[in-house]
Amino acid sequence: MKKWAHFESGKLGGWSKSLLQSKRRSLLERLVKRDGYAPVIRRLLQLRNVTKDQETAKKATADMLHLKKVFREHPVGRKRVCS
Repeated sequence: MKKWAHFESGKLGGWSKSLLQSKRRSLLERLVKRDGYAPVIRRLLQLRNVTKDQETAKKATADMLHLKKVFREHPVGRKRVCS
């Protein structure tokens, strides 16, 4: 059986469902500024799709929507792909 999901520790910077919402979101915002918007969203999406824990899926989805709202209004955190 081929595994399509490959998780590496630390790719979400210590994101955990047990963290407070404000801490999770500030951590993700720092990651977006460092790595770019798309990679962070992909990591959260992958986590959400693979997990069997409903609480983790719900929090990952909420955090993805938060990032979409913040970085759609303020695109400063996005890395440019093309020059």
